[in-house]
Amino acid sequence: MILAFSSIPTTQVRLPAGNDNTSFINLIVYIRDTLDGITEYNLSSPSIVPDTVEINNLIDNLQISTNAANNNPIVQLLSSGNQNIVGQIIISLSQIFNRMNIENLENTISSKHHSILNNQ
Repeated sequence: MILAFSSIPTTQVRLPAGNDNTSFINLIVYIRDTLDGITEYNLSSPSIVPDTVEINNLIDNLQISTNAANNNPIVQLLSSGNQNIVGQIIISLSQIFNRMNIENLENTISSKHHSILNNQ
């Protein structure tokens, strides 16, 4: 999966957090020079932790106030105009929202199952 590409000498990436509270990924960087020579670097695996506080703040701010949402760091990254950053943020948010949805469904099923057992 390509996370970012750029013709400028430096770039930033926002890595997806995965399915657990923390995750590790293998990170490989390919650098192409002006003569089409390619160098490959294997970077040490970073530990990735989702910023759930900022994500919950984003959800709250979007429901309450447009001004508060504009000050949210995630909204600022989405409005940066940088297609690499926007794509990375959308992928990360999608994974986190999916995980939150699964947790909510599991909690609902568990509580309904528990209430059925208690009523018998």
